[in-house]
Amino acid sequence: MDVVNIDEKSPYKGKCVLAIGMFDGLHKGHADVVKETKKLAKKCAAIPCVLTFEPHPSQVIQMGRPPAKMIFPPKQRAREFEKAGIKKVFEIKFTKDFAKLTPLQFASLLKEKFPRLKGVVTGFNFVFGFKAAGNTHTLAKLSEEFGWEFRAVKGKYLDDGRRISSSLMRTAVDKANFGLYEKIKGRVYSFCGKARRGKRMGAKLNFPTINIPWNPDCKPPFGSYAVEIKRLKTNKKYRGVASYGTSPTLGETEPLVEVNLFKDVDFGAPETFEVKMLKFLRKQKKFNSLSALVNEIARDKIKAQSYFDSLKSPQ
Repeated sequence: MDVVNIDEKSPYKGKCVLAIGMFDGLHKGHADVVKETKKLAKKCAAIPCVLTFEPHPSQVIQMGRPPAKMIFPPKQRAREFEKAGIKKVFEIKFTKDFAKLTPLQFASLLKEKFPRLKGVVTGFNFVFGFKAAGNTHTLAKLSEEFGWEFRAVKGKYLDDGRRISSSLMRTAVDKANFGLYEKIKGRVYSFCGKARRGKRMGAKLNFPTINIPWNPDCKPPFGSYAVEIKRLKTNKKYRGVASYGTSPTLGETEPLVEVNLFKDVDFGAPETFEVKMLKFLRKQKKFNSLSALVNEIARDKIKAQSYFDSLKSPQ
């Protein structure tokens, strides 16, 4: 799905309902917003759409906390929206000038860019406008003035009382706490990427790998993982061990996920895979020799296999 920059395009003339927010990670709380958007769109005979921002506001203005590191790059985020049933994704460039808009000016911009807008849906804690002057109560009043239906969706909470949020999700990724991530997201940590041809160093070491670049702002720690990959061409799944990082022993600097499968499979030309990172095994190390690296990879592979063997229904 393509992301449409509304700053560069003419107004969208279709009937639509907009879910507005960052939606980084598209967690369970965001999923409820999307669900309500689709429901309202059906009622209004309109198309369910998303309006989001790039970059994150915290990267442009002072918000009393460090700038947010995004869990998914824009293309991955758009793919998440598409899976959830959103038909179009629109994006506003978040600049210092945009941040100065009053709530009324923001609503007027929506009216200009979406002349047939039928409804707006946000999370319960949505704020907007200069110095966050507007909230859901403000937007409800403006929606009434502009002739839109408005819905504010309640937050979602974990069993321990913590509110589900993108911030908590980023912490889970940063700590490789995939159990917590799954509780927040509703499924395991995964991404899609196109494999690229490497230097075949893994094959020379008798550990051939599928090399997939992955370098989001918010990333798991560099190290070794038990993984499952899915070949998107056939939907067939394979298990193995992956090294994620910059390969300091070999002098590589670009972050790669290098997957060594338990079964020998020749995929031929580079293609796209979904990678599920399931278990963190150890931190990235720099080894003094290739033989030390090979021995550690062999140990990682045993650990990964043991992890899969411990599951209730191993494949």
